[in-house]
Amino acid sequence: MQGNIAWLTDNIKLALVSSAYTVNLTTDQYFNVIPGGAVIQSSGNFASKISTNGTANAANVTCSTVPSGSTVTYVVIYKDTGLSSTSPLILYIDTATNLPVTTNGGDITVQWDAGTNKIFTLFEGVAEREPGTGLRSIRDWLRGLRIPARLGPGGLWIPEPRIVLG
Repeated sequence: MQGNIAWLTDNIKLALVSSAYTVNLTTDQYFNVIPGGAVIQSSGNFASKISTNGTANAANVTCSTVPSGSTVTYVVIYKDTGLSSTSPLILYIDTATNLPVTTNGGDITVQWDAGTNKIFTLFEGVAEREPGTGLRSIRDWLRGLRIPARLGPGGLWIPEPRIVLG
């Protein structure tokens, strides 16, 4: 949380993105891979950022007066370096309450998980299939608990945020 991307001190933002962006988790590294027409609106810098034991949190983010007539399909979190070709992508969210959402000219607020995992939590050494648990996979276990989150690549715990159209 404080390596090449310093959560507490870097300019962290989110972008509301349309389906005109086709995500490639293998190759997409910087914000410039998202076509300009796919970015509906970017937020200001995250406020009240906290990083504790690999858990990232910040205040809910509101994008004001989002132009109407677009469909937000993804929320992308990135570090803004001032140059899109050097602004690393941090997180791609394609599953959230009320996502996709059609814009109406009002505000859109992204409300982060109020539980333990906040925006996301890094985990070390969690395998997709945990031997000796009797479970087919960690994902099956999460679904069984009805936890609205998923274990992403590299041990990244991603709670589902809530998108609020204002």
